[in-house]
Formats: sequence, C-alpha cells, structure tokens
Amino acid sequence: MQEEHLAVTRPAAARIAGLTERQVDYWAGTGLVEPAVDTHLSPGRRVRLYSFIDLLALLVAAELKNRKVSLQHIRAIVAHLRSRGYPSPLTQLTFATVGREVYFMHEDGSWEGDLRPDQVVIHEVLNLSLLRSRITAGTRRDSALSGKVERRRGVMGSKPVLAGTRVPVETVKRYLDAGRTVEQILQSFPALTAEDVETVRRGVA
Repeated sequence: MQEEHLAVTRPAAARIAGLTERQVDYWAGTGLVEPAVDTHLSPGRRVRLYSFIDLLALLVAAELKNRKVSLQHIRAIVAHLRSRGYPSPLTQLTFATVGREVYFMHEDGSWEGDLRPDQVVIHEVLNLSLLRSRITAGTRRDSALSGKVERRRGVMGSKPVLAGTRVPVETVKRYLDAGRTVEQILQSFPALTAEDVETVRRGVA
C-alpha cells in the first residue's frame, strides 16, 4: 500500500506507536497529534483514522517521550515550531536529543535548541576548506627568510638550516650533487623556494 493511501484505526495507530489508546486520545484532544479523519457517522459511532503522516508524528512524539522528554515539553516545542510556520513540525523537521534537551534541524540546515528558542546553535556544517586555509596561513613561512641560512640551538643538531625551516643545507646540497632539478627539490621540500636552492648552490652557509 502506498503511503498516501494508508489509513489505520485508532487501536492500530496506538499499537504501532507503542502507546495506549488513552494516550492517543489525549494527544489528539490536546492537538498534539490529531487523526486525519475524525467524524461521527452516527450519534453512537465515531470514526478516527490515522494517515501515514499522522502515524509518523505519533512515532516521533513517542520516541521523544521514551527519551525522557516530558509531554509538556514536547507540546511546547510543537507550539513553538508551528508559530514558526511548520504546520506538521514532528514530520517536517529532523530531531535530536542531548540529555533532555531537544534540537531540531530547520529546512535551511540550521539547528536550534528548544531551551534557547530562536537562537541558532548550529548554523551550518563546518567548512573544512576554510579551516585548512586558516592553518596554512598560520604556518606560512615568512617570505623575508627566503634564501637565508641560520643555525638554531637544538634544531637539527645546530647544523645550518634554511631560515624559517628545519631543512638542513647539507640535505639540499646532496640533492643538488645527485643531479636533482630545482623543481624536484621544491617538490620534496615544499617550504623551500628557488632562492633557497640557489643559496645552497652558491655555497652560502
């Protein structure tokens, strides 16, 4: 059966959601989750049918309740979200819980916490590319050190290194003696520049 054609009775809805019929009636009476069909065929005969969406709302509310979220709390969340323009918030949003606090993801992907209404707590997915750029910028070598050699106590046994790096002059010299090109050396040591290699080639140390 297709979802849009599904309709179940009140007892079936209660069984599927793991609730009692009394709970289902109370939730309907308080406007938390109402059945799609609620009509009196006769003075003594009332028909209540729950659609697929109604059942889904029941299940979401029941799961929140199972996670120790009070019914009053759930109703407050639903009322808040309806005021934000969601006619069926329990089935329109994604929910998550941290302890007894409930978070919900809006349609734009932002997250909001129910204990801080209208305050976005997770605005967007972290942009890793931006974070990588910040790391690169924070560790970039000072261009003024290019082509210079220094000795620093405790760095590579105090041997001469290209300034601002931990690359020994001796290592670059071995690469040059082995016939490596400037491009090959820079691929092996991305922190270096062509000016660094030329300094070693000239024997400035």
